[in-house]
Amino acid sequence: MTLRHLVPALGLAALTATSAFAADKGPEVSFSGWSDNILTFANDDTKDTPAAGATGTAKDESKASLRFSAAASLKAKWRVSDRVDTKVNLWFFPDTSTGGDSTATPSTYVSNANFQAREMYVTVDLTNGFSWQMGKYIDHVGWISAEPTGLFSVNNSLIGYLGIYGNDVIGTALNYSDADKSPFSGQIHITNGYFTASDALSPGYVASPNVNRENNDLGFGVDLNYALPNKMGDIDFDFAYDTHSGLNATNAPGVSGLGGSAYVLGLNATIKPVKELTIGAEIMLFTLADGENSNKVKQANTGYKRTQGLLLANYVIPSAPWNMSVTGLIQYIQIKTDAAVTAANSDKEKRMEVAAEVLTNPFGTKNFGLNGEIGYWKKDDVGFVKATDQKGISISIEAIATF
Repeated sequence: MTLRHLVPALGLAALTATSAFAADKGPEVSFSGWSDNILTFANDDTKDTPAAGATGTAKDESKASLRFSAAASLKAKWRVSDRVDTKVNLWFFPDTSTGGDSTATPSTYVSNANFQAREMYVTVDLTNGFSWQMGKYIDHVGWISAEPTGLFSVNNSLIGYLGIYGNDVIGTALNYSDADKSPFSGQIHITNGYFTASDALSPGYVASPNVNRENNDLGFGVDLNYALPNKMGDIDFDFAYDTHSGLNATNAPGVSGLGGSAYVLGLNATIKPVKELTIGAEIMLFTLADGENSNKVKQANTGYKRTQGLLLANYVIPSAPWNMSVTGLIQYIQIKTDAAVTAANSDKEKRMEVAAEVLTNPFGTKNFGLNGEIGYWKKDDVGFVKATDQKGISISIEAIATF
């Protein structure tokens, strides 16, 4: 399958625990997880205001920022029977807040949920290489790992590269994989949808169907993979189609109307020409069709197209005093709107990022990484406004531990 489904690069090992129901000969339970902690220095040519509608000091608005971030994951997996497995994956974040900033009083801070249930699904072995999966899971779209343990870099993107990978999905999948019999594997998915935030929630439990979708709007996906001989990598094809997509005629939330249908085509490859070198490449196309207003009348020129590509190379240094590798990465995005071009606006926004990383395991264990990254990004005609350009640099240090 794609890198988003591979064993994480840090060698994340599940800690098999004694069954909590050992006396009853209950399911075998295992736990795993990670803690990811990053310090980032960032500097760009845009002004930072403390909050919407507020104005910062001229001195502070244009200065660089220095910030810490932290997140963690706790996973539980248990074998219900010889043919049934269940998995839960919770991501934890520091409490987020709304309405608070340097201009606000402490009483305006509102605590929100500080974790996300990224995965909770059941898998049934249908034998002969086939399995059936149902529940919530990280979708199959894209090459970049959804979890930091699977990255060859510190930050997955500085330019919003993951935007067309879609949300976590809720649905079902039919899977096929049998490495002993065939180099081909694949999945067929039917989901609530890929590109609407409310589709990643559970209607009937904590959410209602999105107002910009009809009752039977669903998402459909295909993932096909070919494993290269001699364990030299794989080639992967992704397809996802989302009826109405939840994006409405103006591409803005909260506006009555049905969004245009959306689809993604993606082709990626992981190549290992020698043991020490991993090369990753990807090209993707996202298309959003014209939406409809509340009377189901097509709204012309409300769609857009997005094309993006990635090239990455990671090299393990054999002579390093401890496990060490270096990564070079380049990403490019072009977004083309269907709206008419005027003297003030452009029909394209372009984004580019280059980055270099050093990844190390300095204490003799693959379960701890001390990593560094420097990146440069640039955006041209931001928001489709001509000559509205932005650029910046980012330097990050990461401490990540797994169990």
